Amino acid sequence: MTFVAPSLPEMATGENLSKELSSISFPFSNLLRSRRCFLRAAWTLQRQGIIRLSQVAGTADIEALNIRINQVLDQVESYRASGIAEHPISDAYLNVPENRAISGYKQLVNADRSVINLRFARPDGRSGSDAGMVDIFHPEKLSSELNQLTSSVLQAEVIQNLLWTSCLSPVKIKCRNLYINNGVEDTRGFHCDGRALKFKAFLFLSDVRDLGEGPYCYVKGSHHDGAPWLRTSAFNQANGIDICEFTQLGGSEALPMMARAGDMVISSQAGAHRGHPQHPEGKRRVLVAMYSPRSKTKLSRLDRLKRSARRWITSW
Repeated sequence: MTFVAPSLPEMATGENLSKELSSISFPFSNLLRSRRCFLRAAWTLQRQGIIRLSQVAGTADIEALNIRINQVLDQVESYRASGIAEHPISDAYLNVPENRAISGYKQLVNADRSVINLRFARPDGRSGSDAGMVDIFHPEKLSSELNQLTSSVLQAEVIQNLLWTSCLSPVKIKCRNLYINNGVEDTRGFHCDGRALKFKAFLFLSDVRDLGEGPYCYVKGSHHDGAPWLRTSAFNQANGIDICEFTQLGGSEALPMMARAGDMVISSQAGAHRGHPQHPEGKRRVLVAMYSPRSKTKLSRLDRLKRSARRWITSW
């Protein structure tokens, strides 16, 4: 089979987008008090690769988080403007274009303290740099207040149980991040984070109401080994492209995940996803928890589906 060029998905809009988002959305309060709602959310995540939970965090906690984040950003900006040799946040590493204290994804994930990472344009001019984004690894380590707030709003125990029910594998939080996007236009295209079992829970700290604010976009069902993945694998291998870049999404539809502050989006990172480029004035803040298996034991997808089917039959 021959593929002549990369192909992108259509972006869902209007009434169709509203319908699609409604089909994968669940009130968090219902999730807590209704076993049926909890199981429906878990099954939807297993089938579609993504769900949206409304009103996971309260307004007071969101406001408190944003106040503390603004203080951290003010300190970083003051340091960069003054040129003082020592940066003002003693409990963090600071990665700026002119001085990187720590690099490499594994090193960032395993860092012993917070890492404030200011992304910048790639020297070789390649696209997808997320230049201008502030990506803070382990924000909970910045202060005891932030540790308490992040623990409260991420609802880790509930989300871990939901993921365990969905994928039939115990998971734990591997890393937390804080994404701050202000006018980020050079975002990475559709990709996956590998095909291993991995989920991210995105807790929105600001409203995302339109494409200009840079919503998280996802192709439902692309976490399974279906046509988009098989076509992409063949095309990428033939053209020397990294296997994680989703290049063959023609005929698919991507959902921009509109959300209000306090909502949470959970997705399988094996699926095709990206952050939509923002308008110059676009703003988005998201607190992220990355979940991965507790053990190295892996089940085949067929084994997981069989066990999942047995679980649903006995549950209902």
